[in-house]
Amino acid sequence: MKDPQIPVSTLKEKSPLQASKWISSQMLVEAAEMEGLFAELQDFYIYSVGTITANGEEIISKDEFLKHYREYVDTLKKGALPDEAKFRKIFSSVLTVTPEVLFAVPIEPGKQLVRIEKPVIQVQAHRMDYSKADGKFRSMTFGADSITWGLQFSYPQLYQDGKTKEIMQVDAAFLNTPLFRKLQLWARNSTIPTSFLAEGKKITIPVRLGKQCISWINNHPQLHKKGLQVVI
Repeated sequence: MKDPQIPVSTLKEKSPLQASKWISSQMLVEAAEMEGLFAELQDFYIYSVGTITANGEEIISKDEFLKHYREYVDTLKKGALPDEAKFRKIFSSVLTVTPEVLFAVPIEPGKQLVRIEKPVIQVQAHRMDYSKADGKFRSMTFGADSITWGLQFSYPQLYQDGKTKEIMQVDAAFLNTPLFRKLQLWARNSTIPTSFLAEGKKITIPVRLGKQCISWINNHPQLHKKGLQVVI
């Protein structure tokens, strides 16, 4: 696919996304499995958002994304902790079938800030933690000792139109809804809920694990540190 251009606008002309009731799919998968997900999703684009970029650098190629994700996973497989600063660009991006749901705000000559106007799949670094106090795992906790666990893909269920201010259900009429449904289906078919042995108890959580990760996941350095073990 030829990279299309993001519409250029201003914050006076367009409103950044106002959305709620996000559904999230959180997963740690092998690099080959991420390639499989991308193949299943077929035609889509990846954009860096929320940070100032040089014109043209806002788009992330699928090859670039997969290369960095492979490096992230390979580091975990070796029992080391990835430097997430190296992966911040791909771990702060969006997936969309069209750039028309985004807009670029010029900041200075040659630089811009990409904002989201309409629903997209938002990609974030996923971290979680285990509390011995209540024996529960919690996602998207970013303390110093939280566990890095792949990516979180999120999509909203309610959206406020920037012009009419109407609150709308994000249904199949929205361009990226079929894309997120494909992602959900792939996750159900290609990953499993993760079960941990924690303080002698088996705890299964909805956070997903790629089937190809089973052979090495207990090399994860933060699991050792917290006395956790993945069990199947």
